[in-house]
Amino acid sequence: MRTSRRQMQGLALYALGVGAFATMDAFAKYLSGSYPVAEIILIRALFGYLPILVQYRMGTVKGMQAVRSSKPLLQLLRGGFVLAAGATFFLSLSGLSLADATAISLAAPVFMALFGITVLREPAGRETYVAIAVALAGGLLIVRPTDGMNFYALLAVLSALFYALGVVATRRAGQADPPIVTAIWGNTVMVVASGAMILHSGWVWPAADDWLPFIGVGLAGGLANLLYIGGLRLSGVSDVAVIDYSIFVWAAAFSVLVFQEEIATASLIGAALIVCGGVYSAVAKWLQSRGEPAEAPLALGMGPTS
Repeated sequence: MRTSRRQMQGLALYALGVGAFATMDAFAKYLSGSYPVAEIILIRALFGYLPILVQYRMGTVKGMQAVRSSKPLLQLLRGGFVLAAGATFFLSLSGLSLADATAISLAAPVFMALFGITVLREPAGRETYVAIAVALAGGLLIVRPTDGMNFYALLAVLSALFYALGVVATRRAGQADPPIVTAIWGNTVMVVASGAMILHSGWVWPAADDWLPFIGVGLAGGLANLLYIGGLRLSGVSDVAVIDYSIFVWAAAFSVLVFQEEIATASLIGAALIVCGGVYSAVAKWLQSRGEPAEAPLALGMGPTS
């Protein structure tokens, strides 16, 4: 089946979105050692309303229907998972290279697959179990538990776990509420919770040179979601799934070129295994789903780096 020009444009937009998300993570790493994570999340979430506004204007759900949820407790729980995923990922950046933290976060589909099988009772083919085994091997190479568990690596693993729980909650919420409702509730939980943490711990006023990275976190994250919206309007979800794994290339480039971080050989091998396992699973599912209508995303802004 040939890829149309429309699909190619969608793939290009989505790939740029991945790059924008990686740029956001780089700004967050620069700030993570000097400022509370709550401040970074608050700025990110405030800018997160920009793509939500675009999603609202493009959608058919208007007025109070866009904010009224039939499962408010589930929406709050999902928002908590998204918040926890972002917070633990940003915290891990203060002790891990950007490449290692990103590679570990890419193991999130392992937890997603396990929860899909055990909680959502979704059928799993051979490609799912192969991807789980390969990704687990890759994750162990990066974390290297035989050398003593690195606290920051554990935070990155927790981020992947919270991300997977967020996906499960998103799937459940998507059965009850429109996507715009889930997006608004999730982003608002992040704003309120991070704001409350700042009120408790106090605001650290950014230095003059650090305002640009703070604004960069918000702009890059908001731009990424806008590019994702455009990409998914032109291409199906299954078409762009493999592109998500290109974020490691961006992260490795930022690690080496910007932060002058060394990437261990074991980490590179582990990341390669995780990416290969994910790509194999994504391609297999794409081949199985050709000719079927693509499933729309349930909400924007999911993931450790969202």
